[in-house]
Amino acid sequence: MKKLCFVITSVLMSSHALAESNTYIRNGNIYSHQDQFFAGAGVATGSQFYKGQDHQTGIYLNGGYHGEDFNADLSGINYRFLGTNDSAVNFSIFVVANPGFDANDADILTGMKDRKFSGDLGLNADIHLGTGTLSTKFQHDVTNVYDGFQADITYYHPINLGFGDLVPYAGVHYFSKDFANYYTGVTSSEATAQRPAYQAEGTFAYKLGYALVIPVTKHLDITQATGYSHIAANMADSPLIDSSNQWVTTLGVSYSF
Repeated sequence: MKKLCFVITSVLMSSHALAESNTYIRNGNIYSHQDQFFAGAGVATGSQFYKGQDHQTGIYLNGGYHGEDFNADLSGINYRFLGTNDSAVNFSIFVVANPGFDANDADILTGMKDRKFSGDLGLNADIHLGTGTLSTKFQHDVTNVYDGFQADITYYHPINLGFGDLVPYAGVHYFSKDFANYYTGVTSSEATAQRPAYQAEGTFAYKLGYALVIPVTKHLDITQATGYSHIAANMADSPLIDSSNQWVTTLGVSYSF
């Protein structure tokens, strides 16, 4: 599945939990089964990010290791360098990739120059507020692809339902002008009658959603997540973007060992 809903909507595909509610937030991610490896797979479907996008439904895979301080999976790598599980505030550094696009990924992109994958190095602070966590992030491109930054603040509130864990969240994400213009801008050489030249500006995306995890056995979980985001006009007005309202939903399984 190519770039489903781009990087705007939080999918939380790495989330999985136990019925005894050992779900926790670390580096702005939903984790469980601490100190274990895991593998997961499922189906994801969502709205079009680019007009005439070829794929809206597909298979996703994830896997890796979630430890007390170090975490690595297909969504990124992070390390908690200050704080413990009992601390009010934790600090982490992280590395994450931003997907690019190929000109054949969507009708509106035909004839455009491909946009490359980029990699960000970031700093995260998780602030524990009772049973909830306020997670803040700042990240900057270190691959010299878009040469900009992103920032995020999101509140997560894990709830034990007895049969599983529900983690609703809400937050806001900021894309710098360089990021927005690289991935949604149109240069004069790429402009056509249906795709006028466009220069994006720094913009916010407002997001909310949830992750629901139901344990089947000690090691096997069913995972379901849905996320929605609203992109502000500075990027949503791009002739490439199908809608300022984006959503994605997933259903999968995760095995920890």
